Amino acid sequence: MSDVTRNGGRRAARKRDDVLAAACSVVAERGADATRFTDVTAATGVGVSTLQYYFGSREDMLIAVFRFAAQSDFDAVEARLGGVTGPWERLVVIASHLTGAVGSDAGWRLWVESWRWALRDPDVRAEVLGDYTRWHVLIAEIIAAGVAQGVFQTDAAPMDVARQALALVDGLALPVALGDPQVTGAMAGDLLADALGRLVGLRPAAAP
Repeated sequence: MSDVTRNGGRRAARKRDDVLAAACSVVAERGADATRFTDVTAATGVGVSTLQYYFGSREDMLIAVFRFAAQSDFDAVEARLGGVTGPWERLVVIASHLTGAVGSDAGWRLWVESWRWALRDPDVRAEVLGDYTRWHVLIAEIIAAGVAQGVFQTDAAPMDVARQALALVDGLALPVALGDPQVTGAMAGDLLADALGRLVGLRPAAAP
């Protein structure tokens, strides 16, 4: 493959990703059902014909948005975990990110939209369940490491604890996504950290 072809492909991929990032904001604001090609065109300046070339149908564009948002969330957490070694500190990073304590709640609005679509679209459902599996595996690995290091005291299977932990995330993040004034992102992060500490049996000496 020539450098011209390779570089052109990279530029096209970056351009598509730029469009997807902007489309995420549109879907988070308008909702998936109300988002049309013309809305994304207005936000990006990219013509409808180009959007059709990138994604095919409007529905395919929305599925690509959900996929892009989920991957971006996971990548953002992995990047933040890169310099964090302690198992408890790593759990707190995940908790603060997923509850919206870091950044906006646009990611959670998209997550809720993807749930709605997953209820009636088996392909989206498979992807959403796959995303849950990735988070479960990541959290379970951290919990297993914490038990091995003596930081956590729990006899439960790490995957069971991970499922409970992510259920806590869902329950606390939803009010943030809905704009509940009594549950801010930072407050949800604090509540989740407290609940996680109890769930994993955090030793007092390991508490931040």
